Amino acid sequence: MGVVFGPEDALKGRKRMLKRAARDLSPAHMERVEDILRGWDEKSEQRLIELLGEERAKRLLRELQME
Repeated sequence: MGVVFGPEDALKGRKRMLKRAARDLSPAHMERVEDILRGWDEKSEQRLIELLGEERAKRLLRELQME
């Protein structure tokens, strides 16, 4: 089981990390990923997988140290 983050914690101090980790995303995808991370809940990881694909979502979460 992974670490649980609250919505206020998901992007706290991670904006630079997010930009570096998601540098290959289109601006629309980047905005959607930011929205998912800001509203983090128990279904957010699944929404990221649906948006980015499993490997890409797992890599993004690993780079953000959220996995």
